[in-house]
Amino acid sequence: MDDVQLALLTLGFIVIIVMILHNWALLKKHQKPKNNNSIPQAPTLNDDNDPLFQSSEFKINDVNNLIASQIDSTGSEKMIESNLPDGINRDIEAVASIVTKKIQNGKSSIFLESLDNLPGVSVFVRNDDEIWSTGEALDDAIRFNQVLVVQQLASRKWIITEESVALLNTYIEKINNAIDGNLFWLANSNILDESKLIDEFRGEVDKALILKVTPKSDSSFHTGALEDFFNKSNIKTNDKLIHELVDLENNSVICQLTSLTGKPLKIDQESYIQGLIFKMDIPNTPNITHSFNQMISLIKECTKKLNGVLVDAGSKKIDDDYISRVYVHLKKVEQKMLSKKINPGSTIALKIFS
Repeated sequence: MDDVQLALLTLGFIVIIVMILHNWALLKKHQKPKNNNSIPQAPTLNDDNDPLFQSSEFKINDVNNLIASQIDSTGSEKMIESNLPDGINRDIEAVASIVTKKIQNGKSSIFLESLDNLPGVSVFVRNDDEIWSTGEALDDAIRFNQVLVVQQLASRKWIITEESVALLNTYIEKINNAIDGNLFWLANSNILDESKLIDEFRGEVDKALILKVTPKSDSSFHTGALEDFFNKSNIKTNDKLIHELVDLENNSVICQLTSLTGKPLKIDQESYIQGLIFKMDIPNTPNITHSFNQMISLIKECTKKLNGVLVDAGSKKIDDDYISRVYVHLKKVEQKMLSKKINPGSTIALKIFS
């Protein structure tokens, strides 16, 4: 072995040793954070950091927007949504689509008189990519080659039965045959089962919160104190002359204030009011727990200014512990609605809870 070969062999060994040392150093560098970063201990829950008592600081709209941003709709889903009329929600409505090759003239072939026996059903028509028409816009001058029949799946006013589903299917088939169309369902073709699920959910959250304030010692509230209490920018009267507590940030109704008989209050020098009812329509109230906090603040001011006492619907005195338990219950209702992608007080909620 000459000097050149020996030098090359030595150089090769040196390169190998350097590579081994380099790899060992990298391995130690990556392992070190794993060894040093132990699993953090969960903080102890108390009244200050228990998430059940943090809701007054957040807005449900923010949470719902985050959920919506995480939904990855497919291209076909987006196309369907973009072609539906405004206000249609396939989570709570069944949607049947009928398309015909021949343009139809007038409303005779959509049999609008049948809708009198179909609660919660609406009809939309359009020609090609024109704007959808419905309601009073459906007259003898309309031209269309597309029909949507929409059935709302739940309401306070009615329930869907086997008989109503049979009537709906007959009505849809009648239109389809009249215009020689092609029928396909865009959402919830199994109407009866889907409506039962939504109606069960509606029954779980469709509640009203009723609290009363009555005089501590007198038979009625003093008129001067009443006028002073109701002289607020966030207490307004609606078109039925019922007083409402309004969230001035979004102009939404938090609760109604009525007499003990549920009638509108008449606040003047001749008023003889033996108590006030504060009533919240829970699922139709935006930001339920946040609104509840504002309602309780007003009630506490009421008891102070009018020398009153807070009681429940059964006239049992309410303390802070009771209020906290109500808050927790409302929090659960709030979360249950969000889990169904139904924002309290939203247009969707108003459809179901009206």
